[in-house]
Amino acid sequence: MLPEEYEIISQYTEVLLGDSRSPAYPFAGFVVNFNVSTKVHRDWTDLKFCVVLVISEDCEGGDLCFMEPGIRLELQNGDMVAFPSHSISHFNMDYIGKRASIVFHSDREGQKWAKNRNGWDHTAYMNTTKNGGLARQKKA
Repeated sequence: MLPEEYEIISQYTEVLLGDSRSPAYPFAGFVVNFNVSTKVHRDWTDLKFCVVLVISEDCEGGDLCFMEPGIRLELQNGDMVAFPSHSISHFNMDYIGKRASIVFHSDREGQKWAKNRNGWDHTAYMNTTKNGGLARQKKA
């Protein structure tokens, strides 16, 4: 992962309310796929790229395919791959056995929150700490 991309995808997770941290840090979220094969698609709202971690047990097939570059990856248990999921059409093939994957991603809409808290940054509701979390209001 390049430092610039890391900074971009982690911006949203750096300013979550209550000084929260994403369990998928630096990504905003993750999806767990159990025994899934997908149709060709693009993740239009993903920011920059996603990372796929393959988890399989006695599995044959399930290769991850990228349409435009014509690449087919035979990923095995524990393999990870990062790619720009918003700009490359991709899918995974049918398989035999047990297969799962964890997909780490950030949504590009998170940039609006990181920039100005979706227009709420000037309000008392967004009185934030240095890490961006909601500050506790002192009682008078």
